[in-house]
Amino acid sequence: MRISTRQGEAVGATGPRREETYSCDLGTGRLLLAGDLPLEHDLPDVARQALPAAGPPSRWAALLEEYFAGRPVAFGLDVDEYADSLGFTTFEREVYRSLAAVPYGTALSYRDLAVAAGHPNAYRAVGTAMARNRLPVILPCHRVIKNDGRLGRYGDDPAWKQRLLALEGVRLTREERR
Repeated sequence: MRISTRQGEAVGATGPRREETYSCDLGTGRLLLAGDLPLEHDLPDVARQALPAAGPPSRWAALLEEYFAGRPVAFGLDVDEYADSLGFTTFEREVYRSLAAVPYGTALSYRDLAVAAGHPNAYRAVGTAMARNRLPVILPCHRVIKNDGRLGRYGDDPAWKQRLLALEGVRLTREERR
């Protein structure tokens, strides 16, 4: 039984693919869309150059700019359509549905997310699913912390997790940050 998709696997994404950028005080981020469905996005980077606008920005770029401006945003991603586009397993679909429901300004543990997804003993597999998240703000994996209260890893730059939680007003104690 397969519990996760392979990185880079996109099976059912429909619509013309296009890339666009969004901007905020932290730099320029990148989005990849299929039609109006976001497939992946990169966090802002001061070294990234904005792409020339080929029309008005997508609603996703506008929402990300709002988010990084410090305003609470409900992204409203159709998780099932996203899961179908990437060939998610049933387990991944349940985890990402539960992840999408984690409210702005809160943090929960991998174990809590596993329980919410209906798989209370699969918190390590939940961590693996979070590590493969291609939409790290739209599907807010930064809101998921280790079971012992520490932040845990977050892609190539763990400081982003703390930065995003702070942006949402989540304050962790010094011990929880390690």
